[in-house]
Amino acid sequence: MKRFLLISILCLLALASQAQLLWKVSGNGLSRPSYILGTHHMAPASMIDEISGMDIAIEGCDIVVGEVEKDSLMGQEAQMRMAQSMIAPPDSTLDKLYTPDEYAIVEQVFNKYFGTMGVKLSQMNSMKPSAISAQLQAMQAVRNFPNFDPTNLIDIAVQQRANDAGKPSAGLETLQEQIDLLFNTPLADQAKGLLESCKQDENFLQMSVALVEAYMSQDLEKIYTVMLEATDGEEGKEEMKALLDERNHAWVPKLVEMMPERACLVCVGAGHLTGPQGVLQLLRDRGFTVEPMQ
Repeated sequence: MKRFLLISILCLLALASQAQLLWKVSGNGLSRPSYILGTHHMAPASMIDEISGMDIAIEGCDIVVGEVEKDSLMGQEAQMRMAQSMIAPPDSTLDKLYTPDEYAIVEQVFNKYFGTMGVKLSQMNSMKPSAISAQLQAMQAVRNFPNFDPTNLIDIAVQQRANDAGKPSAGLETLQEQIDLLFNTPLADQAKGLLESCKQDENFLQMSVALVEAYMSQDLEKIYTVMLEATDGEEGKEEMKALLDERNHAWVPKLVEMMPERACLVCVGAGHLTGPQGVLQLLRDRGFTVEPMQ
């Protein structure tokens, strides 16, 4: 449940277009600044033109760096790998992971979002619970953010715009690392997380609104507070460490090595920016000046 809730927060954080999402990194021997954009794969590409300083960042960078390089996501082989990773073993389909009563709870929430589309949970029976979770998150985004378009998302669009300007792309993680993070955790844990999230569906929607309001006011401390409240307790701390802190600490040395050679536009989930273990603070700890774009 903690893992699902934290992943959901990471998805929702980048959906507010007026928030301070773009930061400049300078000093510490850099001859030219680099930039860091808080984003997520569910944020609409229409946000790009509403974020202060984006044109400067795209024009000023030599390379755009995503969590995963876009071409490794878009190819047919990558799509097949992603699709295959969402399929559960025959002995672990949804109807086998849940009791009839539990299945009914998940089905009720699934119908809330997909019923009008004629899609039934029974048609998704072979999918892993985390794949169902991802579908529900997407539909929550559709409900709350009319500009959401699964075919035109900001992290890919930023990379594409930079590519069109002659700037190459790179990634901080491999496609397999992302697959493992999203879909290859123990199925029992996935099933528990999906069930508990369905029981608290209305709370998830309220959390989405709170996060957007905090982001609209550029209150990163409030966002961090919401994340801490959602992941309280030892279990929550371990999940935050695995999903955020450890990845941040793995990414920053790569950025420190890249930035002196080429000015970077880094696009990572907005949840990775905040807090004492966030990318922004870790770069400051290494002597860089990190400030919001105006």
